[in-house]
Amino acid sequence: MSAGPQRRSNTSRGRGADGDSRSATPPAPALDYPLIGILATLLALGLVMVYSASVIQVGAQFFLSQILWIVLGTGVLIAMACIPFRLWQSLAIPVMAVALLALAAVLIFGDDRFGARRTLFNGRVQPSEFAKLAVVIYVAAWVASKGKKLTEVEGGLVPFSILMGLVTALIVLEPSFSVAIITLAIGVVIFFVGGADIRQLLIAAIVAAVVLAVLLLQSHYGVDRIHGWWATLSDPSQASYQTSQAMQILRRGDGIGTTPDNWLEKANVPLLWSDYLFANIGHDLRFPGTVGVVALYAALGYRGLGIALKASDRFGALMAIGITTWILSQAAIHMGASLALIPTTGQPLPFMSYGGSAMLSCMAAMGLLLSIARASTDKKAAYARFALGGRAGGPRLPDSGRGERPEDAKPTAREGYATAGSKKTDPDRKDAESRRSVKRKPARRLEQSIERKRLERRG
Repeated sequence: MSAGPQRRSNTSRGRGADGDSRSATPPAPALDYPLIGILATLLALGLVMVYSASVIQVGAQFFLSQILWIVLGTGVLIAMACIPFRLWQSLAIPVMAVALLALAAVLIFGDDRFGARRTLFNGRVQPSEFAKLAVVIYVAAWVASKGKKLTEVEGGLVPFSILMGLVTALIVLEPSFSVAIITLAIGVVIFFVGGADIRQLLIAAIVAAVVLAVLLLQSHYGVDRIHGWWATLSDPSQASYQTSQAMQILRRGDGIGTTPDNWLEKANVPLLWSDYLFANIGHDLRFPGTVGVVALYAALGYRGLGIALKASDRFGALMAIGITTWILSQAAIHMGASLALIPTTGQPLPFMSYGGSAMLSCMAAMGLLLSIARASTDKKAAYARFALGGRAGGPRLPDSGRGERPEDAKPTAREGYATAGSKKTDPDRKDAESRRSVKRKPARRLEQSIERKRLERRG
């Protein structure tokens, strides 16, 4: 009797290996084509805007250099997308150590440019841009490894505060307050989503804001920019030269044209191709163009959150959250500064502004995001949900172990089929068996009555 089921199982096994191999082998991981399309649109539009903003001053020099950076960045993106993202979890400590050493080296050997010391090798490398990526990798790996200990003060809040305080202090000393704010935002969001206690996080945020404000007020660099911005709000005629010129071309909005006036007025705006590129977008593409660029970044953020929700483990989900926070916060700061809504920051518009370090670091982040997407599941993972937590401030990404994947998770009540030595059965199977037993009772009674009659006849 056991030969039949065994033969059928062998036949089905052979059919799965030969005739229906497509269902037996998992499909090859696919790329996130919507994300690639959004990124390609930002790169192409940014290239045109860089040329439009710089051609009157340097000709095609920045345009050609930007093409080179995009090509190099594409190579970095492809390399990061091909590397399994879980490898970075084991390399988190070396990556963070290299970033800290580079930030310290800037303070000692850095180049003085525009009143700050932020670059190495004659302005070619800006370590603070790559420090953002290092913070994403390290904090995500650290939070994923802590589990429920993250809510403890000694095991969660204190080491997190020490790490972020050290990184922020090195960046503030350059000085670069905008990069420090973005880096803090990346770390805090990962820490919060990973399950940090919200009350402890609020206390730490208040302390960090006070310390950052004190450092800012003691810096002539920061105070001058805040005073200039405040004067602009109260009296636009008191705006700085950069801000007033950027607002002037944004207000005129002559569009893209070939008349000399369209190009000459841009020559009066310093760093229009990097720090004020969004103002140039408003001048050339007017209001529809600015709204379109904002929509592109919103779509990129939407895709980033979708990848985080479908990530195959907590480390990937937290990295996706950190990368999305990085790109969106940097874009918001650039747009706000270009529109004089916040003090001038000098932050480039991701994927669009001219610059090598910012382009390479952002493209590396997108490659990492694509690597997470390639390894993601088709449906949302069991732990993939975002919430503020209950009254106890529970984790926003429930802990499922260190690097646990959905296929390793424990089966739910409806998935827990009975195994040898286990009393658990699937509810659906239990209901079916009970229905079968009910149907068998009349048949058994009939058989019993027939057997009695046979015995009576024989007797």
